[in-house]
Amino acid sequence: MLLLTAAAGLLLASVASAQTELFHGRGQIIVLNGSSFVGVVPSRDRIGCLDDQGILTLDNCAEFSLAETSPRTFSTVSGNCTFQNKNMPANSDSAYGKDTHAWSCLAENQLVAPYENYYTVSGFKFPFICNGNLNCYYDIKGAPSLNNTRVPVWQFYWGDAQGGITPGHLQTLWLWVPVNSTKTGKS
Repeated sequence: MLLLTAAAGLLLASVASAQTELFHGRGQIIVLNGSSFVGVVPSRDRIGCLDDQGILTLDNCAEFSLAETSPRTFSTVSGNCTFQNKNMPANSDSAYGKDTHAWSCLAENQLVAPYENYYTVSGFKFPFICNGNLNCYYDIKGAPSLNNTRVPVWQFYWGDAQGGITPGHLQTLWLWVPVNSTKTGKS
């Protein structure tokens, strides 16, 4: 029994470290509908992906570059990615996020705040993208559709006045998919 437990521990440790090893270089950011790291299944819960301007779309998946040194930020062909661009829409529906702005990847985002350091956590089943102080969830007003093809994404905020996702919004996870493992981001 002890040998079996040790083998399971080694297997889990190798899976956990494999997720963090995947989080580097170039990849796509797939958006998943989910409020739990445990129950989410990428093939079932995929909403869409982020485009080169950092906006959620059905399938216009951009290729992101992840900085290898701290702060580990993202960029695309359109520019640096940040939640600090005040020209992006605010999450006015949210009690705690009403003064926050949607993520964007644009040439005007020259200065990226040092606390926007993106990472994944060893132990996740997949390489989910987090930032700040274990902020691993994101907020959207709804999934993209043929009528609403581009949807802004905000950081997820909660507290006493609003313990969960804003009513009518979806809580999401970002999944890092290295470009060498898929061309379409639909795996």
